[in-house]
Amino acid sequence: MRVREGSAPVPQSRESRAAATRALRATLLASAHRYAERGMYVHPLLVGSKEPRWTNWEERATRDPEVIERTWGRAPFNIGIACGPSGLVALDLDVPHEGEVSGSPEIVDGMTMLYSLAARTPGARITPTLTVRTPSGGRHLVYRAPAGVGVRNTARTLGFCLDTRAAGGYIVGIGSVVDGAAYVLEDGSPTEPAVLPEWLLTLVTAAPQPPKAGGAPRRADVVARLQELTRQGTREQRWASGILRSECDELAAMKEGGRNDRLNLAAYRAGQLVAAGLVDQAVAEEQLTEAAQECGLGVDTPREIEKTIRSGMTAGLARPRRMGTVPVRRMGGAA
Repeated sequence: MRVREGSAPVPQSRESRAAATRALRATLLASAHRYAERGMYVHPLLVGSKEPRWTNWEERATRDPEVIERTWGRAPFNIGIACGPSGLVALDLDVPHEGEVSGSPEIVDGMTMLYSLAARTPGARITPTLTVRTPSGGRHLVYRAPAGVGVRNTARTLGFCLDTRAAGGYIVGIGSVVDGAAYVLEDGSPTEPAVLPEWLLTLVTAAPQPPKAGGAPRRADVVARLQELTRQGTREQRWASGILRSECDELAAMKEGGRNDRLNLAAYRAGQLVAAGLVDQAVAEEQLTEAAQECGLGVDTPREIEKTIRSGMTAGLARPRRMGTVPVRRMGGAA
């Protein structure tokens, strides 16, 4: 007698996964609408990721309910909130990466760093505001930017594990899922952002400019090194070096709009070539860094170049590419 019961759970499992996807899509769609209703501009992130799905995401971020319906009605895209158009300043209170320490036993993460800053600033108070718990265990404290004041992103310039997102930056919205864990509203948190306190505004706007690591390289030096790469190695290695050169050339020539996304894509494609054994990873990262500096990235946030290259490179290493294969387009590269 043939036993068929073993095949029965398969369609149920597929049904269950489809139902979970529909539920997540509905949750994210509702969350995107709520953000827009509160005057915040949203844009889709890749499913399960913090990277933008749209190029020029800051310009394309929207509050249009029809666009939101069409976008999040298609797939469970994570939500990005563009801080600049939304008039927001977000404190990204992170947890330390492996091996990262503050040098003070009282400061163990971004939240304790913020408490320390408040304690040493006369009259400072951490105003309750919209607070989101992140999958890593950190928090986003979301504030309204004071009218008429330009606020920029910072990366660790205020203190240990403490970044800010403002014009040119975005945060991940409630309901978004990364590595199987969701961004959620902190228990007891207000649902509306408070105005950024004056003492925090002073700290953010007075944050020291990070060093430029010797300044951006001269364009002629970058071009000369890339040209030398394309004259070396086997035919396939020269082909791969030509792709790296093209990616760096395009990135270096950009002067505005989408530069970080373009860096992420270039790093992804370089990672594909590294995975195929056609390009040395250290060489690729050096050339990408120099091209990123050439186009003006990293002036205020030099660590952002490193983080974006790491993100794109890691994704590319999972998809090796050799001559004759079709490249996979992937854009993106937040708190």
